[in-house]
Amino acid sequence: MLNFGTKILIIARDKRIQMLLKSNLEMEGCIVIQAYDGKSSLLKARQFDYSLVVLDAVIPYENGIALCSKIKKDNDVPVIMITDNEHQMLKSFQAGADDCVLKPFSFTEMILRIQVIIRRYTVRRSDDSKLRNKEFIKLSHLIIERSAHRILADQKPVHFSLKEYELLLYMACNPNVVLTKEHLFHVVWKQEQPNNYRTIDTHIKRIRDKLSNASTVSRNMIQTIWGIGYILRDPM
Repeated sequence: MLNFGTKILIIARDKRIQMLLKSNLEMEGCIVIQAYDGKSSLLKARQFDYSLVVLDAVIPYENGIALCSKIKKDNDVPVIMITDNEHQMLKSFQAGADDCVLKPFSFTEMILRIQVIIRRYTVRRSDDSKLRNKEFIKLSHLIIERSAHRILADQKPVHFSLKEYELLLYMACNPNVVLTKEHLFHVVWKQEQPNNYRTIDTHIKRIRDKLSNASTVSRNMIQTIWGIGYILRDPM
């Protein structure tokens, strides 16, 4: 079940999808804001704090996938993309989408996906708040001492450059979550549009190499999600 008053933005060109999804969500007690094109959707996305955005990959006056990237950069809000094919789905994940559904889709399934993602974000935000106040971040094979910028892999100290440390710290604060290269570049390097992602790949390789000298297990915690980005899996 969704909490009463949960605010959701729907951006879709298909008015039938809009109305059916709006009707289903309002029966769950949600407040639904609607937009049909790129001109109005970004403004509406910035007007309120939403619990989730449902976004069509193809909308008038804007590329929906590019709009997803803009929304994710502006706000810490989950986005579910409605896609026409697998190519759009892959591009959507690369743009930072949290989930994708292919047309035609079940509205019952869509509501369940929305419930799961909102619940996951609620838990993650609570965990992030706790992590920001923690001096030590402890995973199964990694310990990060934040004030000292010190990282231990299976109790052995590993020395990293500042960017390597910041990248590994961010991944450790978000374990078991797929992080796109675009998102990592935005939050760690504080830049909007990188020329390429070789910088991230190079830093990940260096982190893995340094971890492998202390602990092969900790090195293998960082896994590549081909075509999308990376995930730090904590087997704990």
